[in-house]
Amino acid sequence: MKNLKKLSKRLTAAAASAVMALTSLGVSVPTVANAEDKDYYKALAMSLYMYDANACGKGITDGPLTWRGDCHTYDSTCAVGALDGSAKSIVDPDGDGKVDLSGGFHDAGDHIKFNLTIGFGMSSLALSDYLNPGVYEKAGCKDHLIYELKWGADYLMKTTFLDSSGNVAAIAHVVAGGNDHDFWGPPETQTYERPAYWLTAGNNNSAVCGEMAAALAGTAYVVKKSDPTYAEKCLKYAKAIYEFGKKNVGNNTSGLSPFYDTEAQYQDEEAWANAWLWINGAADKPTRVPKDANYGDNQYDGWIYCWNKVWQGYAALMYKETGEQAFADELLTELKKQGDLTVGTYNADGWGASRYNCAKQMDALALAKGDPESSYAKAAKYQMDHILGDNSLGYSFLLGYGDKWPVHIHHRAANPGTDSTGASGNPSAKYTAYGLLVGGDDKSGYQDQTDKYQYTEGALDYNGCFAIACAGIANLYGGDATAMPTLAKSANEINADFKFGNSTPVVTTTTATTSVVTTPTTGLNGSDFELSINRDKLYIGETATLSFSKGANLIPFGNFDYDKNIISMDKNADNTFTIKALKTGNTKVSFTAPTGETKFLWVVVITYVDPGDANCDGQVDLSDVVLIMQALANPNKYGENGSDPTHITETGMANADVDISSEGITVNDAMVLQLYLLHSIDSIPYSYRGK
Repeated sequence: MKNLKKLSKRLTAAAASAVMALTSLGVSVPTVANAEDKDYYKALAMSLYMYDANACGKGITDGPLTWRGDCHTYDSTCAVGALDGSAKSIVDPDGDGKVDLSGGFHDAGDHIKFNLTIGFGMSSLALSDYLNPGVYEKAGCKDHLIYELKWGADYLMKTTFLDSSGNVAAIAHVVAGGNDHDFWGPPETQTYERPAYWLTAGNNNSAVCGEMAAALAGTAYVVKKSDPTYAEKCLKYAKAIYEFGKKNVGNNTSGLSPFYDTEAQYQDEEAWANAWLWINGAADKPTRVPKDANYGDNQYDGWIYCWNKVWQGYAALMYKETGEQAFADELLTELKKQGDLTVGTYNADGWGASRYNCAKQMDALALAKGDPESSYAKAAKYQMDHILGDNSLGYSFLLGYGDKWPVHIHHRAANPGTDSTGASGNPSAKYTAYGLLVGGDDKSGYQDQTDKYQYTEGALDYNGCFAIACAGIANLYGGDATAMPTLAKSANEINADFKFGNSTPVVTTTTATTSVVTTPTTGLNGSDFELSINRDKLYIGETATLSFSKGANLIPFGNFDYDKNIISMDKNADNTFTIKALKTGNTKVSFTAPTGETKFLWVVVITYVDPGDANCDGQVDLSDVVLIMQALANPNKYGENGSDPTHITETGMANADVDISSEGITVNDAMVLQLYLLHSIDSIPYSYRGK
């Protein structure tokens, strides 16, 4: 205790001296609003992890999340059950009574797989990309988006059985059933037999077919440039399912009831699928155009964009594609019916209010037409900020975002237990399900209880609606593309080393470029070469090797362009190049051959964060507090670009930013470090409230 008091005096004295220095220099250190409230790239990227939390089948172990593993692998030998002769021979050609229905996504906090909601979640993800071109690239998560869409599309195609003519014979549209809810535990330990429910020509569900076809066509749209072969496969199945739903109209709810009811309409899902096929060039333009809220044949909307009514998604897509005012008028009409959106009032109507609010944001953003200053854009932003924590509770209803979120989550995988009492007997989540949108507050308030699932559960349709809204807000107001990868490095639940693909953030600001020219006697020409790199994400100071393939035997000559502030490049004797990371950011590295042929790739440089270690000496102590205060008091000498050799570095700045209630380094960061060194708080970063 005596030593602790001495340390306290030393810390206080050091801080006081630094503050006096600040005062004497006249330096202003303003309090900055929480930057988390504005980081829509981070929220968008984080939301994709929900699909990993709800993934089913093989290939989950060692995947994006550390706390999930392969589950329900026995769905690969699911009992065929009752099918008529012609369909059964196609589904089960060897006659063993088994069929592979593994994969897909769990619907919500349970483990049932519904093609209806898988389809809605996927088509909503695709719509978020379609309405906001390039936003996932800017947020640095396009590869993750494609990964999730392919995971779902693989399952929808696996559960669709085509005959020799390419027509649908049967669809397994539900796996598991009511007794799933009797089990409260992680999906990895669930072992009971899971029945399959089928759609056939004589007993179909046209709404389910429409959602599935839209999901597959939407996936095709998103991946058509990166994987045209896969896109064609998706379109093949989408067209077959679409035609199957049109030809065999029905409302078979076996397995769906009592969870979901598709009795309202099927014409909206049919038009929805038609629109997605049309923008892929695989169908004629849809003919349904709303007039006086009527889509023709007395097909009215009168509800919200959701798993059971997709007219507004259809209208948003068609308005984006055609610009026809009739679709905008209909979106405005429906938004007004739903209570409208304004700045200052959160629209909290409905069960699982956050997902419905996001659906309304879709309408508002479509009406804003890309103008961040429009009243509807600002209204949508206000709603999103409420969901992300700007509310009276201080909770972000997107789990893992900000510094406070609900922990009593109705999600069996994140909150695994063995108590037969179910949700009420397992009150607190063991894992943070990063990116899961829960229902959040409604007009009556909020109840953070596991068994109050209208508030604390999430689902595929929730995150689907969130993606549309957040992508729109991110497209207008931006964010930090490096924030989610940085968080992933420190989040125990996320496997930050998992590679989804090759996409990287897009540079949206003008950068300085430099050219490197090599001058050998022979070189690459035309399309004989490709650029490749062994690592496309680097920490500051790390190196990677860039090389040429499809012509590596030739000596490259031509021009390199890249941002010399972010990386350096040096040519090696073997005609490869060493790239060194200099500064946080991302740069396009392009090479132009003398023929004019240009190839490029992206390199992302991120900062490894060691919270509190401002001077980067490998430990957190008083000297870090002093350096923070020196940097604030005399930035010309000790700031990031200061003249003193011991000045704070870019990495040190990131390490020093331990107060998550303010942006950048402030005196609050020094105070948080003092509290940590005095053992008044257990860990950093920490939200300093001035106490």
